[in-house]
Order: sequence, then structure tokens, then C-alpha cells
Amino acid sequence: MSSWKTGLTRYRFIVKPDFLIARNFLRVTIFAFAILAVVGCNNSSNQSGGSASGANLITLTEANFQAEVVASTQPVLVDFWATWCGPCKRIAPVVAELAADYKGRAKVAKLDVDTAPALAQKYGIQSIPALLFFKDGKVVDQTVGIVSKRELQGKLDKLLPTASSTPVAR
Repeated sequence: MSSWKTGLTRYRFIVKPDFLIARNFLRVTIFAFAILAVVGCNNSSNQSGGSASGANLITLTEANFQAEVVASTQPVLVDFWATWCGPCKRIAPVVAELAADYKGRAKVAKLDVDTAPALAQKYGIQSIPALLFFKDGKVVDQTVGIVSKRELQGKLDKLLPTASSTPVAR
């Protein structure tokens, strides 16, 4: 009397098809996750999420950085980010909300470090998301990583002119 474990040919017929099924299932699963990852990355690469508040968010390049940030008379919050950065995607809605909240009082902009590496290097960006606060063309404050909206609002509020320093119209 022989069992299925002792017969070499019988063992091969039982185990090999099960192994092939498991291996093919694993391949299909990995392929499906790869497709979902590519589709998910393409849909979430737009930081503003297509919302109305994204209209106030300025997209910076090396060409317009000087005019939008350095020559600005308003305080500017610049979000240094990248499409592949998970924390950047998490803080993107907060930055878009700030753009809507401070419309007309301060500029809120984003700069993709992959498309403008020279600017990232100039401002010493080593980790992203990095949020730099500019006033009169100079960096006056910065944060790195995910921070709360309240903390960012506090830093922006410090840069805004106070009611006593603004001239009164007569």
C-alpha cells in the first residue's frame, strides 16, 4: 500500500498544479495592484484635487518664481512638493484651503521639486513637504513635514500687516 507522499509521480501531479495555481494567482494579484497604483497615482497627482479652492493656488515654475514670490508685495507661502510624495499629497488639501482663506491677503503657491530642482537646491530643500514663508522676497519662516492648518495659519497671520500699520483711507 502506497500513499500519495511516497509515490514520486503521484506527488508531482498533486503538488505541481496547486503550486501553478498559487503562482498564477499571485502574479494576477500583483498585476492588479500595479494597475491600481498607476491609476491611483495619476488621479491624485493634482494637488488641488480639482476643487474650487485650487483656483487660488499658484503653480510655480523656475520662470515665474521671481515675479510671483521674490517680487511680491504680499506674504507668500510656498509648498515644495513632488507627485510621488505621500505626505505632500496629505498636506495638499490644507494648502489649497489656505489659498482660499487668504485670497487677496497672501499668496499660496506650490512648486514641484522635480520640475524645478535648482530652486529646491537654492532654498536648501532636503525633505518634502517643505513649506517656506516669504515676506519681501526673503524666507522668514519654514516648516518641514505635515503640520496642522492652525499652525500654518498662525505663521501666515504673523506675516500679514496689522490693522494699526495699514494706512487709513480718508
